[in-house]
Amino acid sequence: MGFGYRFVAAVVILGALASNARAQDDLVAKAQSERELVVYGTALVGQFDKFIEPFKRRYPFIKAQYARTTGEALTTKILQETAARQLGADAILINNYTQRIFMKKNIITAYMPPAAKNFPAGFADKQGYWYGFYLVPYAITYNTNLVTKANAPKSFDDLLLPRWKGQISLEREEYLVTQAHSQFLGQQKALDYFRKLARQDLIMINGHSKQAVLLTAGEFPIIVYSDIARTEELKRKGAPVEWVRAEPYVTVLVSASITREAKHPAAARLFMNYLASDEGQKEVLSMDKPPALAKFQPDYLRGLNLFPADWTLSDTFEEYNKIYREIFWK
Repeated sequence: MGFGYRFVAAVVILGALASNARAQDDLVAKAQSERELVVYGTALVGQFDKFIEPFKRRYPFIKAQYARTTGEALTTKILQETAARQLGADAILINNYTQRIFMKKNIITAYMPPAAKNFPAGFADKQGYWYGFYLVPYAITYNTNLVTKANAPKSFDDLLLPRWKGQISLEREEYLVTQAHSQFLGQQKALDYFRKLARQDLIMINGHSKQAVLLTAGEFPIIVYSDIARTEELKRKGAPVEWVRAEPYVTVLVSASITREAKHPAAARLFMNYLASDEGQKEVLSMDKPPALAKFQPDYLRGLNLFPADWTLSDTFEEYNKIYREIFWK
């Protein structure tokens, strides 16, 4: 490689760095005049406060406001505010499945943070509509007081064994995770599997948190899909729970987007830059959540082939949910 080529390459790189720096300065200047940032999300308030702290220190002139509710309620809130032309959010933190609904309704807009290229396939939208915030990876989970490691199921097929009839819990509205599992298996194989699973007299529970509490208390020995991060947190607190190393590890992505009608667009872009950066992704660990960037994921996820739920599944959710209810609701 000649000197001339290296010189030109160096000039191009320096020019790009200077351009990025100017763009960042412009955002900061605009955000100083906006002075606010409004975020809607599903993460707990205490978790979000930990995550946002470095951002607030860097941009003390931005007053960050956070409104939290559950996923279904948040979706309804955003759709209602949009219909009334009163959407208050600048940024939204919700699963990417729902982000696709917002994209199709023209509620969110694309934006490419400087660190966008660092995200692996499946953990950020190629067009820039959303970027991974944290992961919710699922696995079969069991109570170690009721099931020994030697006798624990080693695969999803093991859940079909006669010994587990009447011993397995499934979240009553486990639509997205089972739909992603269906995508992993292929539709016909999945339908066959789910029908066999339904004949195991499943214990249907409303809510993953309630499921985890009941599992820990010994009300039943096994959950089909339970959040690995929550299981690890319970283990640290001494709870008798463990998860099974068996694919697929269906992974729901809680992701971030910017609203098209954001009242504070520069602040929203600064927030997105922070969330997608190494600094922001590392800060996700303070929430006891696995970050989207693999290099910062906790040790218990190392080596796992996570299967991210495809956001396009939301295109057929009504059809799929009907099938789910026909199979599992009795």
